[in-house]
This record gives sequence, C-alpha cells and structure tokens, in this order.
Amino acid sequence: RENIFHTKKRFVFAMALSNHCLCYTYPHMTKLKTFWDAAQFPLFMLFVLLTLYATWTLLDLPPREEMVETIKGYFEQYGYITIFIGSFLEALLLIGWYFPGSLIIFLSVILAPSPAVAAISVAVVTLGLYSGYVTNFFIGKYGWYRLLLALGIRKQLAEAQRKLSKYGVRAIFMSYWNPGLASFISTAGGILQYAPRRFLLHSFIAVTVWDMFWGTVVYSLGEKSLSTFMTWPFILFTIIVWIITRYVETRVSLKEHGDIPQ
Repeated sequence: RENIFHTKKRFVFAMALSNHCLCYTYPHMTKLKTFWDAAQFPLFMLFVLLTLYATWTLLDLPPREEMVETIKGYFEQYGYITIFIGSFLEALLLIGWYFPGSLIIFLSVILAPSPAVAAISVAVVTLGLYSGYVTNFFIGKYGWYRLLLALGIRKQLAEAQRKLSKYGVRAIFMSYWNPGLASFISTAGGILQYAPRRFLLHSFIAVTVWDMFWGTVVYSLGEKSLSTFMTWPFILFTIIVWIITRYVETRVSLKEHGDIPQ
C-alpha cells in the first residue's frame, strides 16, 4: 500500500509539473512564433541587400563614389529623363531591389542648385514612382505577377495582401515611405481587385506626401544624407525598429481578438 501511495504521489507530482511546464511554455512559444512572423519580411529585405552587396563586391563593380560621378554625367546629358526612369525602375516589383534607383533619387535632390529645382526633381521622382506603382497594380490585377512567384516573393505578396485586407487604404500610407514595400502593396491592390480609381488616387496622395517629406530631409542634409541613410548602421537600425514595430503591432492585434494569452 505504501508503495502504491508513493507511486500515486509521484504520478500526481509529475502531472502537475507537466501542466506547469505546458502553461509556461505555450505563451513563450507563441511570442517566439509571433516574433519570427514579424521578423521574416524585414530579414528578407536585409538578405536581399546583403546579397546585392556581396555580388557587387565579388564582381568588383564601381564603388559608390564612382557611381555618383556616373549618375552626375547622366543628369548633365539627359536631365529629368534620368530621374524619371530611375524612379520608375525603383518602384517596380522585384526590379527595384536590384536597381540603384535610391541613389539616383537622392542625388537628384542633393545636386539641385536651388530649392525650386529640388522641388521639380521631387515632382519628377513622384511621377516616376507613381508610374511604377500603377504598373505594379495592373501586374497584380491581370495576374502577371505569377511569373515572378518562382523568384521567392510568394510569402511577401501574401503578407502584403493580408495587410491591405486588414487596414485598407491605411496600408498604402503605412508602406509608401519605402519603394520596396510600396511595390508589394501596389501589386497586392491589383491582386485583391481594388477599384483602380480609388486605390490609385490614395497611392498618388501617399507617394506625394512621402516624397515631399524625404525630399525636404535630403535637401536639408545635402550630401550628408548619403552618409546617413545609405550606410549599414542606419540600415540595421531601420531593420531592428521595423521588426519591433511589426512585432508590437501583431501582438496588440492578436490580444484584441483574444488569440493569445494576456
């Protein structure tokens, strides 16, 4: 009897310990999964940047200083056409990741001799980016985006669709601060069959507001903006803040719907 009693006692203790471990582990596993979900897209963008940097280094392509001089030459020869084409390519889904459009956009404002010329450059950049987003929208609307799914953007497009479904047009303003993010959202808008007039109107407003903001910042900083925004410390800082923001946003959303423990 005594042996049976002790066996039962150990069994009860083991069950209690197991339940305690499960109760302790579940919230932590949920947090870990939520964090990973939030980190995937920013880390994917970081991976793309690192791949480009490694490719650039291995192929011994021209350094940034030489690229700047080359782009200056294009500005002098072709003027605003260079800015428009650079901005347009920067806004296109997938293509914008591999094209140095950001450098062209920055330089178009930095090299402006006056605020009036800088304002014209920003207007041309806005037109180029918007044209790219319109192209993305119709690529999504008519299903041409499927040709690009094999290149590893399925998850990112699916997330953009979820974000657009959840926040509606607010997702446009939340994403258009960065052409890479905007390319996914604009494509997702077409995939979800948003009304073209409504979606493209909000896209135009969003890209105009963000371009005015970035144009003002870049023109104010001048050439310092290149050493501020186009450096690895700033990129890593942005990725970390982006992950934290997405994680907090997801946790708050899940708690509101009662999907995770309080």
